[in-house]
Amino acid sequence: MSTTTPSGRPLRLSVPPKCHAPRPITARELATLRAVADVLVPATGQDPAATDAPDFDIWLHRAVDARSDSFDLLTKALADLDGLRQAALDVALRRLHAEETETFVVLSAVVAGAWLMVPEVRAAMGYPGQKRDVPRLEEAADQLSDGILAPVLERGHIYTPAPE
Repeated sequence: MSTTTPSGRPLRLSVPPKCHAPRPITARELATLRAVADVLVPATGQDPAATDAPDFDIWLHRAVDARSDSFDLLTKALADLDGLRQAALDVALRRLHAEETETFVVLSAVVAGAWLMVPEVRAAMGYPGQKRDVPRLEEAADQLSDGILAPVLERGHIYTPAPE
């Protein structure tokens, strides 16, 4: 299958392919990632720290898989942050934010993404998750007539089976 449309535009799938990290993260990398999570999403008042969320580690693994495109950057950052106590880790993360933005973005996206995928966290925030919102006939006609769907129609049918 081609990666571009007939007009040369990049092909965009409506259902992204399932991603997998090149390898599972190690126990040490997981421990460092958990420490980073608790610095970035600390316990405050009645709100628990990120790692207190039910099944947080499961969601961390999924978030690492989702950022498989930056796996090497992520694991290098985790190696650099390994063993730091909370105060030193906080300083190191602030330095990353200021000086190595790309690394910080990957690291924080994995942590925040994992935390926001936890069903109990989403429920506490009142976020129902993604859902299908079928347009009314008038809305569909408007979208077809204003050209917003032209790239999708030009691309043609693409079917990606959803994971079971």
